[in-house]
Amino acid sequence: MHQLELGSALETELKTLNCHVITAEDTDNFVDKADTVSIPSWPEFMMHDTVANKYWSRMHQKHPQFQFALVENDSGRWRAVGNSIPVSWQGSLDELPDEGWDWAMTSGMMDSNWNMLSAIAIQIHPDFRGKRLSSLMIRIMKAIGKEAGFSDLIAPVRPNLKHENPAMNMELYVDWRDEGILHDPWLRVHEKMGARLIKVCHQAMHIVGTVKEWKEWTGMTFPATGPYIIKGALVPVNIDIEKDSGVYVEPNVWMAHKINE
Repeated sequence: MHQLELGSALETELKTLNCHVITAEDTDNFVDKADTVSIPSWPEFMMHDTVANKYWSRMHQKHPQFQFALVENDSGRWRAVGNSIPVSWQGSLDELPDEGWDWAMTSGMMDSNWNMLSAIAIQIHPDFRGKRLSSLMIRIMKAIGKEAGFSDLIAPVRPNLKHENPAMNMELYVDWRDEGILHDPWLRVHEKMGARLIKVCHQAMHIVGTVKEWKEWTGMTFPATGPYIIKGALVPVNIDIEKDSGVYVEPNVWMAHKINE
């Protein structure tokens, strides 16, 4: 079992929380156990991204040291799960791909000359939200990246209140500040931790299904071709009755942390 080097400050905080960190490297059935956090964390349709379906389980096998969980010492209950993947990007961070999340997952699985770490997901069980675990999980992810020798952590961030304004242009949403503070809580957490907001990645995730599948995923009916606002989505899903297809292309926001800061 590999002992993570998290640093004294993190170790002290984990002790206060009566928790410890485990990784997929030293945990049997990590993906199945992580589902106790993941399934309550996402709308059903988010479980059907084309690239995720292809690589999710394989990612845990290829990069187990970058998949981690926050676990209670006494009960063994999983409070949160973090997923990250090493990626290869030789250009400027200002030019990171518009494919965002899908690109990061593909690069981590297909490339080999990785030079930075990309966040994939941070999921907090609903029972433990609002307890500042999100920032703790980012710090743990950065510590794991530092141990692996990376100096940059990039993140295709999914703004967690954008679903309340699905018709709003993402650039306008990202610029939305209340008295100088970013309106979106998840973007705000990253910025407060020193991340630089780079740009919107408009095609971060692609979720495609039949009309029947979209009905099953959302509990909605789609009587005609056109865009539909669905619960939990950041933008409308486009339904084509004639082609028996629904396509959801989700925008995210690239943000970048310096790991040693």
